[in-house]
Amino acid sequence: MLFTKILTAIEIDYNHFKILEVKKRGHNYLLNNFINTKLPDLNHRDITSIAINLNKLMNDYEISKKNVFANINDNVVYSYNFYLPDMPRNDLNKAVEYEIKKLIPFPISSCIFDYIFVKNDSTLNITAFVSKTDDINNFKEIFVKANIKLKSIECKTVSLYNNIMFLSNNKVDHLLLCDIGETMAKIVIIKDNMVNFERTIEGINLKDLNDNESSFLIGDELKKSVDFYFAGKSIPPIDGIIITGIYSENKGFNDKIMNIINLKTHSISIISLLRKRKKSLDQQTANSAKPASSFYLSKRLLKYDIRENYDFFKPLEEMWATFGLIINR
Repeated sequence: MLFTKILTAIEIDYNHFKILEVKKRGHNYLLNNFINTKLPDLNHRDITSIAINLNKLMNDYEISKKNVFANINDNVVYSYNFYLPDMPRNDLNKAVEYEIKKLIPFPISSCIFDYIFVKNDSTLNITAFVSKTDDINNFKEIFVKANIKLKSIECKTVSLYNNIMFLSNNKVDHLLLCDIGETMAKIVIIKDNMVNFERTIEGINLKDLNDNESSFLIGDELKKSVDFYFAGKSIPPIDGIIITGIYSENKGFNDKIMNIINLKTHSISIISLLRKRKKSLDQQTANSAKPASSFYLSKRLLKYDIRENYDFFKPLEEMWATFGLIINR
């Protein structure tokens, strides 16, 4: 019998709560519950108020408070890319800290950092993520007051990275990822399995725009990002663009972006993953030793058909980064 554990992912962006509950069984993920809601009257600067509302949402929707992973807001995360020679992990931690000391505009004693890396021959390509300790502690306090024990805190860049590595079986040559929300877009370029560039676009408002207006706005920001990325560098061309977020199910939007940027454009979402898996995991024939990871509906949600009940699943469109919090756990 396969062991099942419940994983919960939480994103809090001002007054916007995105919560995903997934059961992991062996190599497979079963969507069990989700929330995507905005609380317009919430004071997002009041930690106690955020905690009370988070606790109420999770209780009302009966979402597990065990094995919880959360995304901290990008505006409190600094990222840095650098190279180091290959070395033992214990030495690497010290070397990364030393490099970060030279890069950050504040004392290393006042921050917390983490990093991801890829080994290329005898060189390590490092992407480090740094936040001030006060920002991390304030974020943690929300969950303490909500009586939720956090397993891990990450940033959106890492979540998007986790997702694409999951989908590509840990092999990405050169891709641009663009995760789009109503008021913000995140651009990440991955080359040779490593984050090579990232940019957060804030202050946009796509809610009242039509597809043409939105595609021109996002397309223009993508062109700026790509031009900056290649400026003065000898880098091979980007293979294509992956669109996630609120336009991930909109083929017309993707086609417009492809025409603006002149790069192959595809989209992916939790909904498209589920659409490929019409049967529940319990209906699948048992496979051999190490089947590839797949995504299904749990028994709790199996009564809903992806096509017939699309409005029910639509909130999942902009929860791709939320899903990235719990992939490969």
